[in-house]
Amino acid sequence: MEMEVRKRKAELYRYQGVGFGIYILASAYLFYMVLGIDSDYISWKFGNGIAVLVTASICIVYALFVAAAGLVIRLGACRILEILTTECDPFLYEACIRRNNKLLFRDRLMCNIALAQHCQGNFDREWETLQGIDVRKLKGIFRVNYYILLSAQYFKRGMGLKVRELEEGFRRSISGQTQYQQEYGQMNCRGRKRKEWRYFEMLCAGNNLIRALENQDYHAASRFLYDRMELNGNVEKPWTKVNYALKEAKIYLGLGDQESAKLCLEYVVSKGNRMWCVQEAERILEALPEP
Repeated sequence: MEMEVRKRKAELYRYQGVGFGIYILASAYLFYMVLGIDSDYISWKFGNGIAVLVTASICIVYALFVAAAGLVIRLGACRILEILTTECDPFLYEACIRRNNKLLFRDRLMCNIALAQHCQGNFDREWETLQGIDVRKLKGIFRVNYYILLSAQYFKRGMGLKVRELEEGFRRSISGQTQYQQEYGQMNCRGRKRKEWRYFEMLCAGNNLIRALENQDYHAASRFLYDRMELNGNVEKPWTKVNYALKEAKIYLGLGDQESAKLCLEYVVSKGNRMWCVQEAERILEALPEP
């Protein structure tokens, strides 16, 4: 796997090299234009309006350069993420991201490592990784992933009652207002706050799904699974489809529909690659009675 890690990291470095190269060109362009254009002469010759337009055009071109550089670097990071989301290989994904920058984004990196370990089924290492994360330094998708992973750990360790505290902690992290103000704000918030509330709903729907499965309330579990998938917004990635297919199979089994459950489990086995859920699906398939 070491050769594959080097290959993927080399691809990432190529994207980063192109991105930083564009940053350098953008800076050179900005300095050249600022130092090379006599704005006083333009103002005298053509008027202040033209001078302002020239300055604005320089800034716009520079901004486009910077945006392009950021896009290229982001594309490289997405290519690494696809190892998990598209290729369903959490072991290779963890190996590729472990050497990333721990100075500026340590807690984000550790959150992604915990996610990889969860998908591997390496729950003890995941627990240790989560303990070393400062949730106060996480935002957006990283923060909700932290709460989702920690909630799953609590359920596995028989600490399900503490999950409510996690949900309330996430709610408080969105807003320091009273509960009534939070509920009112949830209906009227916009932009980033609205996304944060959607993340909160994702957390609750996923936890309610686990509770329903534990309580063998499969009709409720089906509703919560649908809610979770709808809130997710993007269920086309293979790793997402595989994870949901395993939960769907457990619901079908609980409802007595073994044929549908078998189809879901076979999908997990065929598409899950090195995900832990493949082992779980194979175990369930082996335990199914012969038709």
